[in-house]
Amino acid sequence: MPQFDPERWADRGYEILPGAVLAFVGAVAAHRFLGEWLPVSGLLIAILIGMAMRTFGWVPRWGETGLRWAAKFPLRLGIVLLGLQLSLIDVLGLGWEVLLIVVVTVAVTFIGIRLLGPLFRTDRTTAALVATGTAICGASAVAAASAVLDRGDGKDRQERDIGAPTATALAVVTIWGTAAMIALPAASAALGLGERMAGIWIGASVHEVGQVVAAGGMVGATALAAATMVKLARVLLLAPAVIALRLGGDAATKEKAKRPPIMPWFVLGFLAAVALNSAADIPSETADFLSQVTTMVIMFAMVGIGAAVNLRDLLRTGTPALLLGGAGSLIAAGTALGGVVVLL
Repeated sequence: MPQFDPERWADRGYEILPGAVLAFVGAVAAHRFLGEWLPVSGLLIAILIGMAMRTFGWVPRWGETGLRWAAKFPLRLGIVLLGLQLSLIDVLGLGWEVLLIVVVTVAVTFIGIRLLGPLFRTDRTTAALVATGTAICGASAVAAASAVLDRGDGKDRQERDIGAPTATALAVVTIWGTAAMIALPAASAALGLGERMAGIWIGASVHEVGQVVAAGGMVGATALAAATMVKLARVLLLAPAVIALRLGGDAATKEKAKRPPIMPWFVLGFLAAVALNSAADIPSETADFLSQVTTMVIMFAMVGIGAAVNLRDLLRTGTPALLLGGAGSLIAAGTALGGVVVLL
């Protein structure tokens, strides 16, 4: 058993700190400043800040280690904290029809995108990331899947750097989630859906939690409440999705690499957080504070993830993934709409 070495840990901390501070400043800028001025997801802004730093050569050598660290541990911590926003009691209260719509939509979307990946000439890692983000909860799900597909040295099963496909998938799900956020409220009105049905469709189709809230609010208060709860039910399926990636052979497990556990620690933490929130009555003020902390921690990680990618390279190679994400978004919206019309 290795002994605790204070000097080694102190040296590691000094090595990480400058880049971590750089990522934190970028996250604050995305969340507290640009996120309030621009009509786009703060997560996307955080990713773009990191990309801009790398693309324009603004990443100093002393910041490299800390930025790489920011893309790993804070990301996993953010996934754990996300579980504190979920309650099994509230999710089960949606009714079996709505839960069936959620499960079928997630499964069809996840499997459909994986199967379409080769058709769109998208590599396996990128397809897996786009599938998870589109089916579950956008950027947070992409980040969780990336952590699973990373064999521990920043590379995937094919020994390629995990940063580029992760950034590509993050951009893809954010772009199509924004498109769905705008399109689905208008489509709901055109189809004559009531507020509750529209909210369920939006919650089962739109990618990011923030996008779901915005889209549901465009329809009405009833739609907003329904959309939010359905979306949280989708988030609960994050754990089975990442386990499916691990069991499906996507996670890198070279003989010379340490075989990762089937259930990553952050997934166990996520499930424990859901159980805690379901069993305990967390005051609303505390819940709001934890929600803000979760958002900041994930944005912190998004800056680190974005800083691993040169935007020029991404624009040259990201078109197949963009088309795949569009097809996947249509699958999600179509499957969910079919469920709403048939079951509700």
